[in-house]
Amino acid sequence: MIQQDRKDSAVSETLGYILLFGIVTLSMGVIYTVGYPVLQSNMDSNIFESAEQSFIVLQSGMDRVAFDQVPLKILKMKLQGSSLAISNTSSVTITYDGNPPLNITTGDLVFEKAGKKISYELGGVFKSYPPDSTVMVSQPPIYAITSDNVEVTTIGIVSLKGSDYVSGRGIATLTIEHGSSTMERTTSPTNVDIQINSPYAPRWAEYLEDNGFSVTNITSSSVHASKNNTILILSLHEIDVDIS
Repeated sequence: MIQQDRKDSAVSETLGYILLFGIVTLSMGVIYTVGYPVLQSNMDSNIFESAEQSFIVLQSGMDRVAFDQVPLKILKMKLQGSSLAISNTSSVTITYDGNPPLNITTGDLVFEKAGKKISYELGGVFKSYPPDSTVMVSQPPIYAITSDNVEVTTIGIVSLKGSDYVSGRGIATLTIEHGSSTMERTTSPTNVDIQINSPYAPRWAEYLEDNGFSVTNITSSSVHASKNNTILILSLHEIDVDIS
């Protein structure tokens, strides 16, 4: 009788271990199935936020090379499963003072992770989220001031030259080199027309209106605006960008 009790006890203990193992295995499966996507999403968000801060630093470096004409800047950026590329999706056309239209392919530097993008474009920093949400993160060098009762509009155009693309989990090195700079200033108030072709056209429209322009036409990829009776300071800065 005692021997039978021992056998029953051993069987019960074994069944208990099997049941416990099954519960633990099931729990781990549920945690992996439900928790891993959340964890991965949080990791992607952290990577994207880190890249956003890197682009603010990048903007400062671009300003130094473009406007202060520092010969060379080298910056590094962690990819962490993302991509970094230079594309030619953006351009600007400016007409002023009776001159022929000035057409410039400005280029843009784009960081992409899980469908979300951060872009350096025309001296500003933008970001986008699927399906069609866009935000201006840091302002471009376009602004207006009033001096001696005369409005002065400054438009600084930073044009990126290059066609590199990198992706993966390593560290990308950006070599930013000053190419050329030119500047013009009208001697008297003039009328200015500007058209920006960009995937961030709605954000450009808002920014131009904040700086005294009248938006005359806007689509999801282009904005046209004008301003009358303003002194114009227009500068163009070509920057060579190499990504490795």
